[in-house]
This record gives sequence, structure tokens and C-alpha cells, in this order.
Amino acid sequence: MIEIKDKKECCGCYACYNICPKQCIEMKSDNEGFWYPEINKVQCINCSLCEKICPIINPIERKASKKISYAAMNRNEQVRLDSSSGGIFSILAEDIIKNNGVIYGASFDKYFNVKHRRIISMANIELLRGSKYVQSSIGSIYKQVKADLENNKQVLFTGTPCQVEGLKSFLRKEYDNLYTLDLICHGVPSSELLNAFLKGKEKLYSSQITELKFREKAYGWRNQELYTKTS
Repeated sequence: MIEIKDKKECCGCYACYNICPKQCIEMKSDNEGFWYPEINKVQCINCSLCEKICPIINPIERKASKKISYAAMNRNEQVRLDSSSGGIFSILAEDIIKNNGVIYGASFDKYFNVKHRRIISMANIELLRGSKYVQSSIGSIYKQVKADLENNKQVLFTGTPCQVEGLKSFLRKEYDNLYTLDLICHGVPSSELLNAFLKGKEKLYSSQITELKFREKAYGWRNQELYTKTS
């Protein structure tokens, strides 16, 4: 079973949580708000699946391939303004949904907690649009992705490199109908840090925050700021 002795050896990808056949792994946050697996040793059957699919303990070996780079942007100016960068996610997501596919990505809930969710409607693409610069809770999303793949649906999964690696480790095989989109990541703050920041803002303004955007472009692409709106 997985035992976290050094927190640097865990990225909180949720792969072990999703693979456990006895559901005896719980993701718990530490004092800084980062999630780490905690195993119920009474229920554990020592199958070692959690260790076998951990992308840090057992990194996926991939064949060397030619890397090709492209530069692109969404031609829809409003989509670009609503996006954190050039709006490419929206183009890819729309194409997948038009083919009766499924999109997975990070979104805010009503309390501005960041969680991965599944969408199948064009109207909901905006919920996943824009970067969220905190650790996203995966929950049981990997299981849902696998079910969609097994049902021959096209799937686009977006997340951090650790989350993409966690998904592929969990799946344990390649799928031609799976598309992954990750980002250049310098590490993510915890949701606890964001919650503390928002509470501080609400106390300062004596008002509740109703809208939050990272990398707001109101003052241009070079002066992107964190945007909050209060009631």
C-alpha cells in the first residue's frame, strides 16, 4: 500500500483513490490544504494496485516521438477575452462535443472550490474556460472517463500534467478516443490559500464575492490581474 513518507513524492493526482477496489483510500488535506492519500488499513486487501499505478513510483514509459509545435488562437475575440490565453481549449471542446463526445476539466463550484467535472453540452463549455490557479479536486472523475472511453465516446480531458499522468496511469492502456490537454505548470497553490484570500477580500469589502477570474484581460494581455466581483 502507498505510504507518503515525503510529500514531494505525491502530487495529489487521485489515481490511487480511483483505482482502489475496496474504496479504502481517502484524500485528506494537510494543514496547507493539499490533498494526500490516507489508507484504511483495516479494509485494505494489500492488492498493491495503488502503488502499481502511481505515476511517481512507476512513471509511464513512452516511446520517443517527434515533437511538433504549433501557435494558434481562437478567431472569436470574445472567447479569447473570456479565456486565460488564446482560447484554443474552446475550439477543441466544441469539436469533441459536435461529435457526441465528452469534456472533462476544472470549474468553480458556488463556493469557488475548484473541482473537475464532466460536460456534454456546448452551453457548458464556458464553465471550464479559463485557468484556475489552485489544485483541482479530481474525485472519481477517472472512473467516469474510463466508462466513457469504454462506451466508445470521444473524450477530451484537460488538467495539469500531473493529473493527465494520473489519468493515463489509472487507465493502464492507450485509448484512440482519448485526447488530453495539459498546460505548462509551475506548481499549484492549494484551495485553502484561495479560500483565505477570498475571505479576506469579503471582510475588507463587507460583501460577498460572486465572481472570480484569473488572468483578467481588461487592462491588456501584459497586465493580467485577478478579478473579483462582489454583491
